[in-house]
Amino acid sequence: MSIDKNEISNLIERNLLEFVGTRSDTNSKEEKNIEQFFQNWFSSVEYFKKNPEYCGFFEIPNDYLDRKVSWCLLKGKGNDTVVFIHHNDIVETKDYGTFEHLSLKPYELEKEYKKNSSQLPNNVMEDLFSEKWVFGRGVCDMKGGGSIQMSLVEEYSKDKDFKGNIVLLSVPDEENLSAGMRAGVLKLKELKDKYNLNYKVMINSEPHEREDDLKPTLYDGSIGKIMPVVYVRGKLAHVGQIYSGLNPINILSEIIRKTEVSAGFIEKRGNTTNPPPTWLYHKDRKIVYDVSLPKASCGYMSILPLEKTPMALMEKLKKISKRSFENVVKDLNKSYKKYTKIAGIEYKEILWEAKVKFYSELYKEALRDSGKEFEEAYLKVMSIIKNKFNNNEMSTIEAANIIIEKTLEYVKDLSPCVILALTPPYYPSTNNMMLKDKSNKVNELIDVIKKYAKDNFEEEYEVKNYFTGISDLSYAMYVSDQKDIDYIENNMLMWKDVYFIPLEEIKEISMPVINIGPWGKDFHKYTERVLKEDLFYKTPVLIDLFITQLFDK
Repeated sequence: MSIDKNEISNLIERNLLEFVGTRSDTNSKEEKNIEQFFQNWFSSVEYFKKNPEYCGFFEIPNDYLDRKVSWCLLKGKGNDTVVFIHHNDIVETKDYGTFEHLSLKPYELEKEYKKNSSQLPNNVMEDLFSEKWVFGRGVCDMKGGGSIQMSLVEEYSKDKDFKGNIVLLSVPDEENLSAGMRAGVLKLKELKDKYNLNYKVMINSEPHEREDDLKPTLYDGSIGKIMPVVYVRGKLAHVGQIYSGLNPINILSEIIRKTEVSAGFIEKRGNTTNPPPTWLYHKDRKIVYDVSLPKASCGYMSILPLEKTPMALMEKLKKISKRSFENVVKDLNKSYKKYTKIAGIEYKEILWEAKVKFYSELYKEALRDSGKEFEEAYLKVMSIIKNKFNNNEMSTIEAANIIIEKTLEYVKDLSPCVILALTPPYYPSTNNMMLKDKSNKVNELIDVIKKYAKDNFEEEYEVKNYFTGISDLSYAMYVSDQKDIDYIENNMLMWKDVYFIPLEEIKEISMPVINIGPWGKDFHKYTERVLKEDLFYKTPVLIDLFITQLFDK
């Protein structure tokens, strides 16, 4: 259908103000406020009042905040289906300072900002007085895009002969561990089976940033993310007998130096080049100060892949870790040889085997060496971790260290070693190239909306192959084989106890993706804002064009 541009603008504005006005700070009980917001919206839309079975709330399994995914289905003619997704959690508002009480009230905030404009950066002040932007927490990231999707569903629902189907998922927790979208996959699978839906594309409406006012961006993929943890156990020794021990800090430092911003992890796929990896944490495991070497040291890093699988990346990290271990022992011997020469004592080579293991290998050793005793201890410690983690009393890295250390307790081999594991979250990399011919129609329609934007808005849309800000589009497709799934399940710490991705279900519903969202600025800052023309007009028009062309074939 052809949407009424004035009507859709009014709907978006109304939905936006109510959506933004509903506080939903990420990883907090306030996220549940969204459920009442959507209940009110469902009750206000005539279609859902008449068809209550087509909307509701899907419980996130074992969620410690009891959050739910808000969903609805517009059931039209045929089986072809578009999936709308957006996240409804926002980052906290403390950075607004004295303006915090207005951070969820866009128009009141705008008035107050104008009264105190001297407190704003010059570029922000310019946008403020242009009156072309809406300010407030979430107007940009991403309740603006969510309001566009809701309003399109609302407008389409008035068409009794609507061709096709639309599923809308509004998910919590995107800013944290994406619990909402990981659960949303299960709902998509359920709806697909129940109504025989043929998923053609998943549309996200995350905002985009621009380097040029007339060059907006859309994305046909989303970058991946893995978080390897590296735990190094050394050999205790007094600092006065340094050569009789092995300092784990030395080994981990060498691994870090060989991997930090390493070009060996850089990939280029399509028109996107991923950034190299970086380390986010590095600390020894000493509880109190003493004059001994630390028993262990640990750290974790971030890798943002485009195509490489977690298993391939971890195999690479394992090789680097082994070489690093060997280099440390080699350097230690060089130092010891010089020491013995100066001291006038006999040199005897220091021998340490460079043992590097994946967590799955360590786990098997513990089972082999300690059997049921280990199994019982493991279940007990996981119960404690689950409780503390879910109550924000324990960080991911601390939980990882406790799991590895508990497993090491039940392994007979006490020699120095490096343990490699994965920690949450995991975001698979996605791009329409991975689905080959299944993406042909979506690729054609991307060209259609690019031409429309150029002819009607005088804007040159650029297609980037990967959204590099991390998004829930990562869970729209999964093309790796079973051995990759098995590797993740066996090496992801807290898997199924605290964290889980339904990878098999994602394979079953895999569909092409596109991100079409409004132009925004200063995400997560007190100057967060979204362009009114994109929000109320251009973006909904382009999404509508895409959907209309898709269903009209």
